[in-house]
Amino acid sequence: MPEKSGFEADLFGVLDDLSAYLADLTLVGGWVPYLYVRFLWRSGGATPVFTSDVDLGLAPEQARTPKKTIFETLSALKYAERHLELGKLYPVVFYRKNKTRLDFIAPAGAGDSAANRLLGREISLSRLEDFAFLIDNVVEIPVKRGGREYVVRCPRPGAFVLHKCATFTDRDDRQKMGKDLYYAYFVLRHAPDQEALAAEMRQYMKEAIFAKASANLKEYFGGEGGRGCTMVEKEYGPDEYLEDLHGDINGRFSEIPLLNK
Repeated sequence: MPEKSGFEADLFGVLDDLSAYLADLTLVGGWVPYLYVRFLWRSGGATPVFTSDVDLGLAPEQARTPKKTIFETLSALKYAERHLELGKLYPVVFYRKNKTRLDFIAPAGAGDSAANRLLGREISLSRLEDFAFLIDNVVEIPVKRGGREYVVRCPRPGAFVLHKCATFTDRDDRQKMGKDLYYAYFVLRHAPDQEALAAEMRQYMKEAIFAKASANLKEYFGGEGGRGCTMVEKEYGPDEYLEDLHGDINGRFSEIPLLNK
């Protein structure tokens, strides 16, 4: 998707607007591989497909109490508010320029009071199983753009891949499952240090999420790859650099469960 679409500019707009809170937030979701390419690996070349959502994770119990909640800050910046329940003012989801959606996510079981101190009780907060793993294994990425400098917390590449592989089956439709696998494949294929990526994933072998990811991958990428490869290929599109995209996808995902051998 070309930069003129505005989604890339909106990502940095969101980061600018939330710069005072970035130490307590972790960028997750589809923008993570983009930050790897641009600011962690600095590899240039391939760019992942952009997304119209900005997903931000938080560990409420570890968050500081700001002078203003995120709700107060974004409301003052005139972000659009979408109400999730008919006839109720709250909770709301914010949109930047009416097109880029902000979603806030916490681990299952996270308390309301701590989250409300950071977000405000008005913002919708999703709670997901296995999410603690993602925000407990992070890398801090220095970002410089347009005269602005800040540090963005993102999951470590290996943690990002394993989490996608473990949770894509929790999605409620096939397209979202395919997108999760696409982003995992992008990291598996384009990480410049493949040995370091594999070594990181081995660090998580005793975590429950590794077993869950391995079971999913054996089901979806067993044999010649089956439906898992087809889902990734649909999201990835034609590839002028690989004669056998299907085989490459299957090979990279099939290797993950073998890391514990």
